[in-house]
Order: sequence, then structure tokens, then C-alpha cells
Amino acid sequence: MLINADELKKRLAGGEAFALIDVREQEAWESASLPGAVSLNVYDYFVADSTPKGYAAMAGAFVHAWQQLQIANGATPVFFEQTLGMRSPRGLWFLWFALGKEGLILDGGLEAWVAIGGKLAPGQGLAAIVSEAGAPERQPALPQLAATRAETIDADPGTTLRLDARRPAEYDGSFVHECCARAGRIPGSTLMFWEDVVEYGRFKSAEALASLAAEAGFTPSKRVIIWCHRGARAATVLVALKLAGYQDVAVYVGSWHEWASHPELPLLCGK
Repeated sequence: MLINADELKKRLAGGEAFALIDVREQEAWESASLPGAVSLNVYDYFVADSTPKGYAAMAGAFVHAWQQLQIANGATPVFFEQTLGMRSPRGLWFLWFALGKEGLILDGGLEAWVAIGGKLAPGQGLAAIVSEAGAPERQPALPQLAATRAETIDADPGTTLRLDARRPAEYDGSFVHECCARAGRIPGSTLMFWEDVVEYGRFKSAEALASLAAEAGFTPSKRVIIWCHRGARAATVLVALKLAGYQDVAVYVGSWHEWASHPELPLLCGK
């Protein structure tokens, strides 16, 4: 799942084929990026309806964008951003979900590459955005990585746990995004702040991540549905749990933005 800058540099020098995918804003890619990297915006896609149909549209949107990048067969995708944040894990999650393909995240991102003396060059060539425009629906390769709204509502606490990856002020309802109709959290959710899985722009060790999850009350023996505001931060925590040995994990992609827009759905506020 992860590759560090030293290893990537050595393997590139050895002639190994990688598809370097810059998931920052296109302007940042155009300014300076890893040489030969393409640009892919995985951040701005928003799911309005977390249903099988909505997720088929999402899978189709990713595949449509992916095809525009003309990734060579046999090249290992490597997603990167400035440091490790909420974009590169979402790129890898999209790849798993839509295509069932393996890929890597550059741990530490572009800054780690620069720190080992890696060269940069202005981004040129192919760029794509995950967007519904012109994208037919497609059955995702690994649909279990995306929990529907219905599954999130009906989750049995005996077998499934809900993880809120947002900041504490969002969890307790003291902060609400302007685009959200209501503040609070999904009942039955436990807070595990997404920034706590990252340290110095990199993922914490597998052991540290496992301890963090266990202290929060999570266990690999249960399915974990992860959510945030609009599904990006949740992907970072999903990758963190996978690094910690969790297998049955999913993102509720519509997350709080969708949940809050349904007045019939319950919420909780406070600690």
C-alpha cells in the first residue's frame, strides 16, 4: 500500500515501470511535480446518493477519468500529494473500489521526494478529473469498500462499527459546514480523528495504528464503516486500518453531508 521516497527512487532508477499520479490541484502539478507524473483530481467528486446506483455512477466516473490518463499495462500506480493527507489515500481507494487494481501511496508525498534529492519538473501532458460528465455507470469491482446509506442506517453494532473521522468539533455538533443542513453525528459512531493516523506527513506505523484503533474501541473482527464530511478523510482512515490489519472496512461516501440532508435520519450532539 505504501512506498517511501527512497524505494521509489531506487526502483525507478532500476527501470521499474510506475505510473506517477499527482492528486493535488492541477495548478500545483503544472508548477512542479515528480517528472513524468500525470494529474488526477479525485477530491472534488461528491456522491449525492449513497445507493448502489449512486455508487455505480461513481465507479463509472473514476474509470472514465482513469482511461483518459492512458496508464500503461504493467505500470504500478503511485498516488502522491504534497505530504500524506486526504487525497492520495482517496486515489488508492478509488482504484480498489472501481477497478479492483493494486496501487501504492507515496508516503510523505512530494516533500519526502524532495527531501531525498528527488528532482521536480513542471507537470505536462495528461490530466483528468473524476466527474460524472460523460461517464456511464459501471459496476464497481469491490463494492464492499463503499457502504450504502441503507447499510449505514441498519448497521448491527454486534457485527459492524461506525467510525467518525471528522474533527471533534464536528463530532459534537459545535461546528457545522455551511453546506450542511444540520450539525451532529450519526448515532452509534465513535470518533477517531483522521489526523491522528498521520505523523510528520506520513502514516504512523502499523503497530501504532492498531493501538490507536483498539484504544478507540475498534476491532478487526467487526466490519468498520468510516465516514466524514464528504468521504475524503474517511479514505485516509480506511487505508490506516488496512495497514493495521483490518480487512472488512468501507467508506460511507455520502457521509455527513448526505446524512444531514435527510431530516428523517437521527443525529446526536454533544460528547
